Amino acid sequence: MAKTDKKKELARLIYCSGLLEEKLAKVYGNLATSVSDDLIKCLFRYIALDSNKHAEFFKLLSEWLGASVGPSFEECGEVWGKKWSDVMYDAELLLSKSKITSEEISSLISNLERLEGAVAEEYLTIMHIRLVEIMAEEEKIDLKYCKEILEFIVEDENKHERILKTVKNLLQK
Repeated sequence: MAKTDKKKELARLIYCSGLLEEKLAKVYGNLATSVSDDLIKCLFRYIALDSNKHAEFFKLLSEWLGASVGPSFEECGEVWGKKWSDVMYDAELLLSKSKITSEEISSLISNLERLEGAVAEEYLTIMHIRLVEIMAEEEKIDLKYCKEILEFIVEDENKHERILKTVKNLLQK
């Protein structure tokens, strides 16, 4: 694969990560407006704001790498594979909720944990960030200015997981 092709693939991977973060921001924003508990609403809104910030950074980073137009949602399914469709299915389920009681939130937490944890955002984002760093190094793309921000995103993803555990604990009281 030619150097420009690898750089293009790197930009596509990053852009798709931005689309994923954007979708998750919508999920958390929707949940924040759908719950009645003000503290849980606040915590969901916090994650939504973080996810929007991540989405914007990934899209800008993709542009910097030369992607004038990012891939479509469907193309991101090819980039990410089956995990993409799993995440999008869960996201659409959560976006379909309009009013959510505290009892319903308890059952949704497992979907959110799966969305944030094992299936999608947390580990895949972290894995992709690490992969991006390796690919950039191989291609002699200098990401030193972005590396610290990428590390902040990893920290944020870990915080999201802890916030969901906090919500779970609040609901059990």
